[in-house]
Amino acid sequence: MIVIPHTYNYRLVIGCLVIALVSLGTFSYFNLDKLESYNTYVIQEKKLLEIELSEMIVRYDEVEVNSVVLNDKLEQSKFKIERILDSIRVLKPSASLLSVYRSKIKLLQKEKAEVLALVSKLENENQRLSIKTAKVEEDLQGARSITNALKSENKDLAFNNTQLSKKIEAASHLEIGKLNAKAVKRITKNRIVGTNKSYKSNKLHVAFTVSKNKFVNEGKKDIFIQILSPSNNVVADQGSVSFGKQSLIYSKKIILDYKNEDINLDAIITTDVDQPLTKGVYFVNIFHDNTRLGSTSVTLK
Repeated sequence: MIVIPHTYNYRLVIGCLVIALVSLGTFSYFNLDKLESYNTYVIQEKKLLEIELSEMIVRYDEVEVNSVVLNDKLEQSKFKIERILDSIRVLKPSASLLSVYRSKIKLLQKEKAEVLALVSKLENENQRLSIKTAKVEEDLQGARSITNALKSENKDLAFNNTQLSKKIEAASHLEIGKLNAKAVKRITKNRIVGTNKSYKSNKLHVAFTVSKNKFVNEGKKDIFIQILSPSNNVVADQGSVSFGKQSLIYSKKIILDYKNEDINLDAIITTDVDQPLTKGVYFVNIFHDNTRLGSTSVTLK
């Protein structure tokens, strides 16, 4: 009995198995090659992400800002980067996870660019303000120098004005010249005869010139003649006049209509009967207000 169909079936089964093994081997070979390429890609991508994140952290460390708000933003962004870097280093990421990290890194890069732009803007603003502050300080220093110079100049001007005021005040008083005084023994129509003998006279003649002075206002001026005897008493006492806290006892008062020109004045002072002229020196003083304009003396024997 011949059984041929069974042998054919075995051959067919073996042939199918061989084909299946070859196909499976080929598939496994290609899948293994693909897996190795995938693993290489993941390793390289992971390394690139680590380098990129490390460089971002270094870039943040190099930034120095004085603004508390911007410094907080920098620290927050830096903290996010450090967390992602730690995750990549510790975990065993896949291509899909690395893709997620890559998306996060792009967001962080955008955030970093915004923060650094604010830092750059702040630095430019600070530089502009520093230049402006320096200019203001320079202007202030110049203003201080000018102010000090003006203070010094004003001080000098004030001193000069004070001195000038004193000079003007001194110059604004009446002035007299050619002051003469003598005892009189006889008065005629055209002549006054003097003497130096006390017993021959009971009168004193005083003559002087009020000088022109442009600093003195025109108008009525009271001129006072004061004669002091050898015993320091006022001869021919006509009363007293007060100038503030000071007072003056005078022998003669002359009212002068001052026209700002030289004018000659004279006066005869007659002694009191109970106070005749005696031997000694008589002092003659001319006053206007409380200012003595001049003085002279008469010596009688």
